[in-house]
Order: sequence, then C-alpha cells, then structure tokens
Amino acid sequence: MCDQGHTLTFDSHECEIRRSKSGKLVGRAVKTPSNVYILEEIKGERCLIGKIDESWLWHKRMGHTNFDNLVKINKNQGMRGIPKITKPSCTICKYCEHGKKTHVSFKYKEFTPSKPLEIIHTDLCGPTRSQSLQGEKYFMLFNDDQTRMTWVAFLKHKFEAFNHFRSFKALVENETGDRIKCLRSNNGGEFTSNEFEEFCESHGSKR
Repeated sequence: MCDQGHTLTFDSHECEIRRSKSGKLVGRAVKTPSNVYILEEIKGERCLIGKIDESWLWHKRMGHTNFDNLVKINKNQGMRGIPKITKPSCTICKYCEHGKKTHVSFKYKEFTPSKPLEIIHTDLCGPTRSQSLQGEKYFMLFNDDQTRMTWVAFLKHKFEAFNHFRSFKALVENETGDRIKCLRSNNGGEFTSNEFEEFCESHGSKR
C-alpha cells in the first residue's frame, strides 16, 4: 500500500489509509481484541478474484490422465463433483514427458578380458576448485576392466600424466607379472603426446 502512494496511520483502535498526496481517506481497519486490523468494506470498490483453469488441476488429481479422457469422463458424468473440463490449447505436461521417456540399454561389450591388465581405462580430471595440501589440482584414474581395481594419481599439471602412467605401468606389471595389453582413454591432449604414443608403441600396448 505504501509503495502505491498511500499513508497508513496505526493507533490502539484502528488504522487509517489515506492517499499521500491528497490526504483523502480511502480505507479504515478496526483493531480486534486479538490485535488484528480488519479492513472494513469500502463503498464503490470491488474485490476481484483470480481463478485458475481447473482442467490442469484435475489432470494432476487423476494421475495425469489424457485430456481427451478427462473431457469424456466429464461429458458422460463418470465422476460426481468434477467441474466442467475443457481441453487446453497446449497440453504439454513436463511430468508426463518425463514419465514417457524410455532408456535404451547399454550394448554388450564386444570383448571381456579374462586376465588383469588386458584393458586399462584411464581419464584425467581437473583443474579442481580446491587444491590438495601438496598443491595438486588434477587427479588421474586407472581402472582395470577385468578386476575393476582402481588406482588414483594426483597431479599439479596435466603434462605430468605421462610420467604417472609410466610409474603406474611399472608398478602393476611388477606386482601381477602381466603386461598392459590395451590402454583406453578419451584421446585427451595429455594422452596423445608423441612421447606417450612412442612409449606405448615400444612396449606393445594398444591404444
């Protein structure tokens, strides 16, 4: 009310609402014993209400039933108490869309390793918003396809990826007695450098 150019004056009995410029009294609210000011009816004024279309409300109440079916139920008086339902011009309901979405299953793997280190998956993430105590902002993951064993390495810079892979390769091959047959990555720049390619090629690791 104040933002629309009115002045409100409260006392222990009532509240007066006047126009700020002219001082004209436009309303009065009487204070009740429960400290609530009740606005009196103003002559010559009308209170208008906003009413939403109940078609969408009943669409939700009826479990997101199709609007054609709702109109048919209403027309045939299939339910008592339901108001007149009209089909909206736009019947797109985001919840109905989500409910009708389907998920295609993943394809079966063409090759399943029978031994560790036959396929190693790797990826690098970063830079992160917070760095570690040693100042690293990147981390690199190595995952063995057969055992699902996962190793993680922390990096300060992306170009350190090659050195970490070389150390990882020496470690796991020494522990298992097997060799890395295939390295699978997303072809990021840290995995496609010349030294990375030459190292894998010289050790017979498929990319």
